[in-house]
Amino acid sequence: MKTETEYAETENVLPSWLTEGIVSRKEAGISSVFILHGDITCLVPNPYGDAEKEFPYLPLHELFARTWDERAMVIFYNIASGLRFLTPEMEKVFRKVTEPEKDSDADSKDPVAAAKAGLAAKRALPREPELCLPLIEKVLKNMKDVAIVVESAHFIVPESTGPALSPNERTHIQRFRNWAHESGMKRRNNIVLLFTDLAAKISGELRQSSSRISIVFIPKPSPEERKKYLLRLTKGSDARSEIVEKIGELKKKLKRAKGEPKSDLEAEISALEKNLDDFPSVFPVPDDFDTDAFVNATQGMSLRQILEIFRLNKQTGCPIDLSFVREKKKEVLNNEYGSVMEITDPQWSLEEIGGLVTQKAHFERILDAIRRGEARNIPQGITIMGPPGTGKTALVEALAKGARFNFVKMKNARSMWVGESEQRTELQIQGLWALAPVIVMNDEADLGEANRDAPKGDSGVSERIMQTWMRFLSDPRIRGRVLMINCTNRPDRMDAAMKRSGRSDDRIAILMPSVNELEAIFQVMFKRYKIPMSISNFRPFAQMTLGFSGADVEAITLKSFRFAGEQDKKKVDETALHEAIEDFIPSASQSEIDLMTLLAISESSSRRLLPVNTREIVQAIKIRNLVPGGPELIAQIEARNIVKLEDPLPVPSVSPKMLK
Repeated sequence: MKTETEYAETENVLPSWLTEGIVSRKEAGISSVFILHGDITCLVPNPYGDAEKEFPYLPLHELFARTWDERAMVIFYNIASGLRFLTPEMEKVFRKVTEPEKDSDADSKDPVAAAKAGLAAKRALPREPELCLPLIEKVLKNMKDVAIVVESAHFIVPESTGPALSPNERTHIQRFRNWAHESGMKRRNNIVLLFTDLAAKISGELRQSSSRISIVFIPKPSPEERKKYLLRLTKGSDARSEIVEKIGELKKKLKRAKGEPKSDLEAEISALEKNLDDFPSVFPVPDDFDTDAFVNATQGMSLRQILEIFRLNKQTGCPIDLSFVREKKKEVLNNEYGSVMEITDPQWSLEEIGGLVTQKAHFERILDAIRRGEARNIPQGITIMGPPGTGKTALVEALAKGARFNFVKMKNARSMWVGESEQRTELQIQGLWALAPVIVMNDEADLGEANRDAPKGDSGVSERIMQTWMRFLSDPRIRGRVLMINCTNRPDRMDAAMKRSGRSDDRIAILMPSVNELEAIFQVMFKRYKIPMSISNFRPFAQMTLGFSGADVEAITLKSFRFAGEQDKKKVDETALHEAIEDFIPSASQSEIDLMTLLAISESSSRRLLPVNTREIVQAIKIRNLVPGGPELIAQIEARNIVKLEDPLPVPSVSPKMLK
């Protein structure tokens, strides 16, 4: 039996990124030099899979080795291993083509010269790019049908700014540009592939359109590709399945045979079992194995990573299950993308969030559109605004849980090292495409690449990152697949282009809860943390905490449980909860909360998504008059007909927080 190798459903077809991205462009004369980035360690269908049943899937380099076997010269190069050739004969030709020209006046029969030539033929080829690339160039100019694969090209032509590049690196950049512009490359049917995991690691001069170097992204496998792969891992090919089914029928027949010669049946079974050796073995799975569920669970993973998970599970001796896959997936993907985003599981559903009735109803409508696959009713992006602790993060998590999408929390991509910020940004976007469908939470969005007008002094890094994100967030292909949700306390510090419709269709204000919402939040918090209590009416406590956030109520609830324990009470009673409220000191001042509230209201995109008590909140802020420039903000809110305050309102009840 063959060992578990690279499996796939072989259809003798090449991936579209290879046929459309490389082959078509080369045949059209667009490019002869290509930068390949993304899933460069991918597995691809073996075009000769019918004849090589044990290798239905191949690593990318092995695919090139098989499809280029008729080329005159195939060279693989990296700075660690140096030059490698597809066949020993190719190395001999390479040495002959690149050897220095002989002196015509020298005596060809000179034994010393002959000895030197023999030593030169045996001498190891150089590894340094400044020595190898001129030799490769000589082959490209003097031979036809040459294919060059440069691995980890970013070590040879790295991205940099200013004088950081060495003279050798500048020479390498220009050399690759020369290859791309030389018309003879196409005429001689030569091709050069530069491999890197992130295109941003490669010199920007090579990524410009004027360089005539095409950039080809290798994506993670689609759901259809993963399904075919999983079927092969668990069931094998159709031909193998037919043999297994035939063996099963013969064994049943053998069992039923009574007093008849069984040797013929046993021989036939043995011959069929021997034929199975030509196929890769399959992994054991339970009878109720749900392929579609596993397809969803492996979203964002490469086929190689899926294979590794099955191999790890086999070591446990247990059939694979979804919990094992999800656990390992989180581990694998956090190792891959953990420097720029956190892949996590959402904890709470919308039903487990107290208050926010209007906003939760809107999110339910979005979930309904997701379930129906109606992308037109899914916003291109969302910005959630308001004071801290009002439930912004909980709402995003609940949306991800209800949609059953992957859920990631973005990290700041900025780095102190030259070029690394752009690389980290590219890795973020690569990861989001791979994980789609995905809900993305960009917390504290005002602290990132917030405003292009702010002074930065970073040689344009912030501007380039901002442009990259704006292109991604306005791409219509992400609608319904990548939902970016920005959470911020200060929307005024975000760039206006990031908040506009088409990048952030919904801008939703989440304000301090009303008395009714506080009452619901108290009930949810005691239920969420399974805290025993003897309180039947939370209304008085909601009135005491008017002006507090949901996060404040959560802290008070936990504190009341601790206070009750200190008094040897098995349940939280009214006395313990009252003491917890009296003891609690809010973290933010009322003036800060009022400013954040006014900014959130002024930036809102929908009047019907404003909390029902918005008018009362603005009226209370106007009466307190704690915000510098507050009257002007309120006047703007009224002028835009967001809130009207003409009718007199009763003075709001004063909470302990308002007096502080």
